[in-house]
Amino acid sequence: MGTGDRSHYDVLGLSARATTDEVRAAYRRAARDHHPDAGGDAARMSELNAAWHVLGDPHRRAAYDRQLARRPASAAPAASAAHGGDEPGWDIDADGYRTAEVWADLADARPLRPTRALEGWWAILPPGTLLASIGVFFGAFVLSAPSLLALSGGLFVLAVGLFVLAPLRAMSRRDPG
Repeated sequence: MGTGDRSHYDVLGLSARATTDEVRAAYRRAARDHHPDAGGDAARMSELNAAWHVLGDPHRRAAYDRQLARRPASAAPAASAAHGGDEPGWDIDADGYRTAEVWADLADARPLRPTRALEGWWAILPPGTLLASIGVFFGAFVLSAPSLLALSGGLFVLAVGLFVLAPLRAMSRRDPG
C-alpha cells in the first residue's frame, strides 16, 4: 500500500484502471506542484516518487496490483497502523515487512544488470585444466609414474582455483562503453 492507508493510485489521484500515459501525466502534474524546489512539501514529493516508482514500471505495477487484489479493503488501515503508518509498504507475512519498492523489485524477473559470459581463454582454461589433471592422473597409473601423480594433483588444485577465479573475473569486468 501507499503511505498510511492510501494506495499509490490514491497518492496520484487515479483509479486502478489508469493507463500508463495517465499515470505519467498525473505524476508530472503533481511533481510540479509539490516539488520542494518549487516550494512544495518534501514528504508529499517522497510519496509521489514512491508511487511513480511502482506505477511507472509495468512489472512493478502488475505485482502491486496483484497484491492490492489479494488484500481485503478493511485490512488496509489496520496493516499500516500496525507498522506505524509512516513508511510505505506491504505486510507480506508475520515474519517480515518489506516496502512496496523492495517487494516490487523482488516480484519482477528482470536481472539487476546484464549477465556477462567469460570470453577467450577464461572460458576454456578451467575445464581444460580439469580435463588435463584427469588425463595425467590416469597416465600416472598406466605408466606407474609417481611424478605424474603429483603433477595431476597440482593441476587439479589449479583447476579448482580457476573455477573459483573465472566467475570473479567475469563479475569484475567493466561494461564496454
